[in-house]
Amino acid sequence: MIEIKDFKYSPILREMLVNYIIRTYEENVIIDDLHLIQEYNLLKNNNELHFLFEEEYLRNYLEDGNDNNG
Repeated sequence: MIEIKDFKYSPILREMLVNYIIRTYEENVIIDDLHLIQEYNLLKNNNELHFLFEEEYLRNYLEDGNDNNG
């Protein structure tokens, strides 16, 4: 598995993590790169990276206002 040390080559992953963290922790959020990497590693170690994609799907669904999967 890829180890993330910074977001130089992963700006989309960074954005996904920011969105996930803001929604999950609401007002108690720290979104500097160190904390984003810690959250990524926590999700990876707990086999929960799918939450990032579920968050992305939810955001896209709410922005579109409908379900594009039928």
